[in-house]
Amino acid sequence: MVLGTTAIFVGAATSLACLAVILMIVLAGGVHPTAVVLATLIYGCVPAVALAFICGAPLAILLHPVRNQWLHVVAFAGLGSVLGASIAALIRISTGHDAAFMAIAAAIMGVSTGVGRLSVWKRASVTVNDLSPSDGRIDP
Repeated sequence: MVLGTTAIFVGAATSLACLAVILMIVLAGGVHPTAVVLATLIYGCVPAVALAFICGAPLAILLHPVRNQWLHVVAFAGLGSVLGASIAALIRISTGHDAAFMAIAAAIMGVSTGVGRLSVWKRASVTVNDLSPSDGRIDP
């Protein structure tokens, strides 16, 4: 499958928008929803794109031989969960949050990155290896 840098930007933007909506829902009681969305979009733009290129692009390269798009979505959701737990662990050290905070952050980031990869589903073009003859048959 082949995806370009445009797909990385679209996936990162979709993941960030999904994260903003989820945070708006989770934090609805204490903070104004518009402030949450704007803060997430403004302060999260550069880190989202950076993480997409630093972590997402290598994962996409590793998944290049895998033709099943759902496995890509699951792999990106897993990557987001690991990143969410890592970031939450760093925040937890300085603020003293409990372990539930890490689990919630991992789930939120996992869903967001999974939706981001799902958003570029149609942009992926599945290529066939050049090892088979041009008529599609595989010789024994």
